[in-house]
Amino acid sequence: MNVHTRPATLDDDRALAVLDAQAWPPELRVVPPQDADEPFFGPRREPHDVIVAALNGAVVGYARLGRHLAIAANDHVLHLEALAVSPDARGQGVGSVLIDVAIAEAFSRGARKLGLRALSTNASAIRLYQRAGFREEGRLSDEIRLPDGSFADDVWFALPLIQ
Repeated sequence: MNVHTRPATLDDDRALAVLDAQAWPPELRVVPPQDADEPFFGPRREPHDVIVAALNGAVVGYARLGRHLAIAANDHVLHLEALAVSPDARGQGVGSVLIDVAIAEAFSRGARKLGLRALSTNASAIRLYQRAGFREEGRLSDEIRLPDGSFADDVWFALPLIQ
């Protein structure tokens, strides 16, 4: 398997919109899915914050970095705001590659810490993040009501980035 990563461009908009609509299983959706026909990029998602993963030229995943708090006192922290892998490409290391590249990008941007959030019910994502060195920093119990009516904790993870 040879995953190629690169910064996103506006030309990736359609492929990323389709991927985003397909990648989130119903049991993990905390907001209604965006329709695949809607633009992927907009004010909250810009190409310079998205890393694309491709296999054989096809977009199979992305990671999106962003700021959790838009205040100067928090400039040293970036967040992995989204990590999505096509259902057909899961289990092939795409997520791990994207996390490694996102960590390197956060470091290159001068971040001292990279944070992320995960649902407590998303065991595979939590294992992936822990393997990459992220550690739980906090947990908001029963914070998210899932589509089936059950509740999940909102788990906050972070990875210190030594400068």
